[in-house]
Amino acid sequence: MRLPFPLSTGRPLSPNAVGALWMLASAACFTAMAVSLKLLADQGYSESQMVFARCAAGFVAILPFALRLGPAALKVARPRPLFWRCLYSTLGFFAGFYAFAHMPLADAQAITFTRVLFIVVFAAWLLKEHVAWRRWTAVGVGFAGVLLMLRPEASGIGVPELAAVISALFFALAIVTVKDLTRDHSTLTLVLYTNAFTTIVGLPFAFGGWILPDLTGWLLLAVLGLTGVGAQSCYVRALSTGEASLMGLIDYVRLPLAIAAGFVIFHELPDVFSLAGAGVIIGSTLYITWRESRLKRTPPPPDAT
Repeated sequence: MRLPFPLSTGRPLSPNAVGALWMLASAACFTAMAVSLKLLADQGYSESQMVFARCAAGFVAILPFALRLGPAALKVARPRPLFWRCLYSTLGFFAGFYAFAHMPLADAQAITFTRVLFIVVFAAWLLKEHVAWRRWTAVGVGFAGVLLMLRPEASGIGVPELAAVISALFFALAIVTVKDLTRDHSTLTLVLYTNAFTTIVGLPFAFGGWILPDLTGWLLLAVLGLTGVGAQSCYVRALSTGEASLMGLIDYVRLPLAIAAGFVIFHELPDVFSLAGAGVIIGSTLYITWRESRLKRTPPPPDAT
């Protein structure tokens, strides 16, 4: 895909440049979603209600494309793996929303990047992919960065921090499962069923602690849903346009955006250990991405929530 406007040289943007713009848009949408999530949490809205709003918006957004495709969009070749993919994503959503609601934005965002580490583990275990010692070393270093950031010996790992790690784990499982399911399922089918599944599962939990939104609440829930869908859509468009390894590197712009948003809106300032741990996590995942690119088996970067 090429943008309709040329550069000053008269040449259109390259696919990688266009993909980079889509990835930057995805990062901006994801940051806006995280900010609206925290603002809603501060007003007493439950994570279940927010997950329901996010995934219901995703289902409504994808439904017209599914209707246009017809019965083929609903065709499922392997129901059991698809069920597990939907369940992993649902658990990842609930745990991730809880973490972002109760942790500093920068810390929660940094831990999401550990999905790349978990993907290596699950790809070797479930898909029987060969993983050499260099990448295993990078995985170990990355998890050491998580311990450095959370400092369990200082105050112990709290529920939000544990939820952030669990969310990364389940989303990694979902991504590895997608790598298998895309052999005989379209991306549209997978996204449609995942959003429908999470919406249905989240509905009773959402109404169990439902707060009738006021005008501000409706606006924030709308921003949450729209930016969540926008982050996912722009992310997929970026990967389909540019090189996956390069798009994975650009995706890390989400961390400085989270630091800036956390400081300006919530007056959060990461400490030295948080920044050092985040640096170790990103460094290790960057190495894994680079190494996979060298081996021509680039795994999917962290999927947008």
